[in-house]
Amino acid sequence: MSASENGINRRQLLRTLGLAATGAAIVGAVPDLAGLAAIPAQMQAGGKAFPVTTINHLALAVADTTKSRDFYVDLLGMRVRWDDGKRPDVEFGSMTSPNELYIGPLAKPGDPPTVGHIAFGISNFWAQRTAIKAEMDRLGQTVRPDGEGGWTTATPTGYMVQVVPEEDDTMFPGAASPCVVAKSDKCKTAYEAGLKNLSSAPKPSGNGFKAVGFSRIVLHVPNVAKDVGFFRDFLGMRVLSNKPDECLLKFGANTLDLVPTSNPDDKPYCVQYGFAIENFDSAKVEAELKRRGITLQMDPKWPVAFKDPDGLVIGISDKA
Repeated sequence: MSASENGINRRQLLRTLGLAATGAAIVGAVPDLAGLAAIPAQMQAGGKAFPVTTINHLALAVADTTKSRDFYVDLLGMRVRWDDGKRPDVEFGSMTSPNELYIGPLAKPGDPPTVGHIAFGISNFWAQRTAIKAEMDRLGQTVRPDGEGGWTTATPTGYMVQVVPEEDDTMFPGAASPCVVAKSDKCKTAYEAGLKNLSSAPKPSGNGFKAVGFSRIVLHVPNVAKDVGFFRDFLGMRVLSNKPDECLLKFGANTLDLVPTSNPDDKPYCVQYGFAIENFDSAKVEAELKRRGITLQMDPKWPVAFKDPDGLVIGISDKA
């Protein structure tokens, strides 16, 4: 996906990642969340929530998918779940409802790396699939199927999200086309193609860390208050805190952090996410990163922060 398709221009990305010449932090118009607590329990009367429990995947767009895959496996102990040689899928945490990274190529060489969309996993998805679609229709959402393994829509400010099963064989990078009919022969064949070479996939070196879940995902949106209702009332997230420049929402063991874009006219984007690791020790984490030649970043959202090979900001902590 291109930067424009994901709502982030190059200058905006560089500013977010701290690469702009001034090195200034993002500042700008801040939405007023003072009345957030008074928002009705549902986006519209008679609505129904479908609580999400995990992040099925973040869809990364990067310059070198193999390099990115190997980085996350070696440093954060992730498991290669699926890999057809073009779009690897690495997972971590629970074996039955894992968190995952779908690692895909940039739409065009030179495009900035980004998180193109977030897929939220719902427990007992298949039993609720029809009702989920009906509620999105009632809310006036533009919806399209992601194969039959989920639904793709957008937040009120325009960021792409998916609601999908926590874990399912119809969910893998590029599954939308072959899995138009869930569990069809075409879907099954495409899924099995990504399993053929897993025996030769890289394994954690043992010198890194073991990610057990995402800590927080940072989503920059032009109007924080406008998106809160979608995540809280439709996806069942719990609001942890409201501030004029930030809203934290909890779901499962994960946290979604809504913060404003630098300009209210900007499109939403995501270039920051963090991981909770087993036996977190900030001094040991910093020492290992320095040993690997990884430069530490200053970021108040995490005890330790740095950039992945594509410049996306990663945070490390002991919990979500």
